[in-house]
Order: sequence, then C-alpha cells, then structure tokens
Amino acid sequence: MCSKTLDREEIKLFNSLAIDWWNEEGKMSVLHAMSEARMSYIRKNIIDHFEIRPNLIEAFKGLKILDVGCGGGISSEPLARMGGKITGIDHSKELIKVAKNHSEEMGLKIKYLNLDIKEIAESKEKFDVVVALELLEHVKDFAAFCEYLSKCIKPEGMIILSTINRNFLSNFVVINLAEKILKKLPEGTHDYKKFIQPAELEIVYKKLGYSIKNIKGLSFLPFNRWVVTNNTNINYICAFIKN
Repeated sequence: MCSKTLDREEIKLFNSLAIDWWNEEGKMSVLHAMSEARMSYIRKNIIDHFEIRPNLIEAFKGLKILDVGCGGGISSEPLARMGGKITGIDHSKELIKVAKNHSEEMGLKIKYLNLDIKEIAESKEKFDVVVALELLEHVKDFAAFCEYLSKCIKPEGMIILSTINRNFLSNFVVINLAEKILKKLPEGTHDYKKFIQPAELEIVYKKLGYSIKNIKGLSFLPFNRWVVTNNTNINYICAFIKN
C-alpha cells in the first residue's frame, strides 16, 4: 500500500546508496556530520516538552518514537541510545536491511519496517514523538505527507521535522555547491522545486491544528561540522505540537 507522497525515483536513488550508508567519509558523510546537531535539538525539545530531567542518560525511556524515512538508521540509533522505544520505517528495502544489520551489530533494539507512512497513519498505533529528518524535500506531496504524520501522534505528542528552505541561497549551496562542485552529495539528490519554506510548513500544520513550538537553523561550519543556529536560510529543524 503506497501513499500519493511516494516518489519512486527517489527510492531508486537511495537504494543505490545503501551499501555506503554507514561509511562516515562516504556519500552519506553530510548526514553523519549533521547527526550531533540534530540530536542536540531533538533531545532539548523532547525534554522540555515532556518535562524530563535533563541529566538522565536514557531521557527518552518510556517514549514511543517513530522515525519516518529512517534510511539506514543514522537517526534511529542515537534515539534508541537515549532510551526511546524506536520504530523506523522506510520505503527502501535495501536501507531497512542495512538498518537492521547495523543495529544488531551495535546491540540496539529497534523495530525497522519496510512500510509506507500511510499504513502507520491508518493503523491504531500512536507515538509520543514522530521525526522525519531530511525527508520532506524528497516526497511528492508534502502537505499530504504532513497530514499522515499528524495522524500518527498522540494528543500530547510532538512532531519534529528538518528540511531545506527554498530560496536563491539554498539552491546555490545545496545543489550547485554541495552536489555539483564539492561533490559532498550525489548529484541529483535534490530537486529545488521540492524545497519548502518554513512559512509554508507552518501554514500546513496550522490547518491540521498544530502550532510551531520551536524553529532553528542547522548551519555548516568548516571541517564538516554542523551546529544549531538562528539562521534558517538553508537547512532548518522545527517542532510542532497539537493546539
């Protein structure tokens, strides 16, 4: 069962990258480099929202977390290490295999499923937190996709998304510089028309009954380091809660 948000060409691309997924110096080096900054944002917002003691190692213990578009598990694994009960879903069978194998090697218990978000949304299972990181820019209908995410959340839950802004600067940096010149990303990974401005995302979720709790930028520094900033011109990460 596939939703109208699925882009099969995108799945083919990510299937081809599966073998190199956990090579931190390979084609997925950007995602690996972003991980620490993304997890810092996610940890802080979940702790604040659920009023968890911040010094707990397993701060997410007892929370059900859905990682949508989990790929090979770059985000699912640190979420599991923080104590969350993680379910990761992805359209790519190859990436789900990679994710399962790697989590077993790391001794982590993560449920990985080769499923469409629509199947989760139409099930009775609900989650405390849903994350979809660097995924919105790869789906066909982002508004429909956001609606599916909203159906997976408990009433007091939180949705956390990261994606790419749409403007002249993001087009130059992500597509021309990162893909075509520096080769930090496989060429053809991104389509500028699919980039989403924060205001567009906020409008969609407002219609679904959510408000934006927090939005930050993810900024690149020299030596392949990423940090959380107030600059949302290129990459940004945001959290939504039910009104």
